Parts: sequence; structure tokens; C-alpha cells
Amino acid sequence: MTAVTTPERRPRVDLLGKLVVWVVFGALFAYMTVQAVGNLVQISQSVAQFNAFLDSSSGGDSLRTSTPWAWLVLDIAIAPVAFVVALLVTRRSRLVVTVAVFVVAFAAAGSLWLDLQLFVPSLLDF
Repeated sequence: MTAVTTPERRPRVDLLGKLVVWVVFGALFAYMTVQAVGNLVQISQSVAQFNAFLDSSSGGDSLRTSTPWAWLVLDIAIAPVAFVVALLVTRRSRLVVTVAVFVVAFAAAGSLWLDLQLFVPSLLDF
């Protein structure tokens, strides 16, 4: 006779804890994304206003500037990409590992996000 083994089931507490971690960090990453979208709107409006001012004055064509779209879009993409990567890495891990990976992902994404928040306005030099 062969012994039938049943797959090991994870306790509900572990699953509930992981759901809480996903929701909390999802909200934090969503806040980071909303802030990046606000930065995109503010920078693009500032560039448009500056260029409109130059159009109203004489000889300002050489000072015209363009919106750094690539950096602004990258700033928006950082948080969702970090969340998805952390989610994929931790989907079959224990709760402690899930918390650790999400904390590291949030710290890394926050560092890149803040660098871009400070870097993009320095490109414009109004």
C-alpha cells in the first residue's frame, strides 16, 4: 500500500496577513503614483505657461523648453512596477518574507521616485 499525501495547506492567518500587507502597500504605491501624476500635470503646465510667455515677448524663441516626458512617465511607472514585482516575488512565500520584500520594494521605489521628483524640475531652469 502506498501512502497518500495531501498537499500542505497554508493557515488562514497567513493568507489574511498577506492580504493586509498587499492592501496597505497597494495604497502606499497608489499614493506615490498619484503624486507622480500630479508632478506630470504641474510640470507640463509650467512649461506651457513659460513657452506662452516667451511667445508673447520678442526674441524668446531660443529660450523655449520642452517637457521632459520620458522622465515624467518613468516617474509614474516606478510605483506600479515595484508593486507588481513585489507581488509576483512573494505570492508563494511566508508572511514575514512578504512584509520584508514589500518594505524593500517600497524603499527602492520611493528612492527612485523622489530622485525623479527632484531631478525633473532641475532640467527646466526657468
